[in-house]
Amino acid sequence: MTATASPTAASAPPPVGSIEHPRPVECVDGLVQRDGSPPAPRRTTNPAGSPTGAPKEPSSSSTGHLTTGSSPSAAPAGSDVTVGPLTWQGLGGLAGGDQTDRGRQNSGGWHYRIDTVVRPDSTVTVTVGAEQRARAGLEFGGEYGSAPAPAVAFHSCPGSPTSFRGSFFVAGDGRACVPLDVKVGDAPARHVVISFFSGRCPA
Repeated sequence: MTATASPTAASAPPPVGSIEHPRPVECVDGLVQRDGSPPAPRRTTNPAGSPTGAPKEPSSSSTGHLTTGSSPSAAPAGSDVTVGPLTWQGLGGLAGGDQTDRGRQNSGGWHYRIDTVVRPDSTVTVTVGAEQRARAGLEFGGEYGSAPAPAVAFHSCPGSPTSFRGSFFVAGDGRACVPLDVKVGDAPARHVVISFFSGRCPA
């Protein structure tokens, strides 16, 4: 008698956080400030290897411009990486310098804390390139814990920029050129390559 796959197993949806089903990072996972009011509540994300204690939250001025408090991945001004409505604060400054000042290590690899700011009413999907998916992942999305995912989809809040706290993970020695595909809404994806302590990376 030949075994056959059950219809239920064959039709199971892809897991959340997979390439086919990017992990959703919702408005409630972020931090916004409207008209001088206190920041809206958000779910907390504590990626593995992040520092203990409560680091400063991102804050915003009355004009809605978001700034970031001190964090392990604080970087010089001008090192932000922006793709469409999404800005990774300080991500472009991780190509060199003191790795221990910018990330945290555990037995699996290195975690680099980065605040991600998304302009209002935007959906941005970020996918790690196939050549580095075995080593690199995205640790965003409070509802799903801190396991690195190959793809996440940021959904900013209506009417205000939203700051999402999370980390980039790189296994082993934490050094790699990591390709990312960034898709805004239904537009074609844009390709960027981020250096994590690997010097200048090919585009």
